[in-house]
Amino acid sequence: MNFFVAGSGDLCIMENIKSIEEIILIYTSAWNETEREAIREKIDQCWSTEGTFTDKVTNTITGRDAITDLIISSYGQMGPRTFIVLAEPVTHNHSGRFRWLVIRPEGYPAEGMDYFEFDEQNRITRIVGFF
Repeated sequence: MNFFVAGSGDLCIMENIKSIEEIILIYTSAWNETEREAIREKIDQCWSTEGTFTDKVTNTITGRDAITDLIISSYGQMGPRTFIVLAEPVTHNHSGRFRWLVIRPEGYPAEGMDYFEFDEQNRITRIVGFF
């Protein structure tokens, strides 16, 4: 990452962006876990209690239990896989997007992009996935 700090106000922006990057990495790594407890531990670090998720195959779900259940159930659809973040999240006004890649032992890699919103504590309040 390359930041040019023009003044003290910019430093706060730089720290906020770093926090968001960390949150997105924690969130993405939750999708790589296979045990419910490990998934939930990561979700508790990055997800708002009322956070929502939706994509083209998932109706909107709400809350930490729901996103944890979705991750667990996704193994039935996708099998084992590894999600990686392809580029830094782009953010502004408590919203952003990031690109990801899922790699599976069988089948081809698939690329996607998530739009997300976050609160003042940098917890995810909404994700809309595209793939």
